[in-house]
Amino acid sequence: MRLLRYDFRRLLRYIFVPWTIFLVYSLFSLFFGQNGLYARKHLEAEYLRLLENRTMLENTKQDILKTKNNLMFDKDAKSVYARQLGYGRANERFIRITGLTVALTVDIPEGQVLYAANPDYVSDKAIKIISALFGLVILVYFLIGDFFWLKEMDTYPFSASFPT
Repeated sequence: MRLLRYDFRRLLRYIFVPWTIFLVYSLFSLFFGQNGLYARKHLEAEYLRLLENRTMLENTKQDILKTKNNLMFDKDAKSVYARQLGYGRANERFIRITGLTVALTVDIPEGQVLYAANPDYVSDKAIKIISALFGLVILVYFLIGDFFWLKEMDTYPFSASFPT
């Protein structure tokens, strides 16, 4: 009876194998999975970068709207912009110096196109493989331990005192 009870305890250890697989899969998914902490940190950095670009584009829009309003309603602003582009009034004459380009002083950046980068994460398939390998290692460890235990049991007769 004591041998049977001890064998049941030894078999009960094998329930630890699926729980190990589950635990390793859960932890890897939590930290390195597609919705894990590492991927979220990467997505938050990408979100901040996109917000900065959006702010820059909104500032550019405001500058363009101010320029548009100046050109629509202010005659002096029109003449300043016309001079910058190389135009003059009807009775004005220009002396052009060749070899020089027209200096356009446009201090409004156009904005840039930003593409959202894919977050770095470990695929679900790789996490499943890693957790299965952890479970396999635990299973092999238990099997080797039982192999040596059975080998030790063969050297002792069953009438000897058995550890409980």
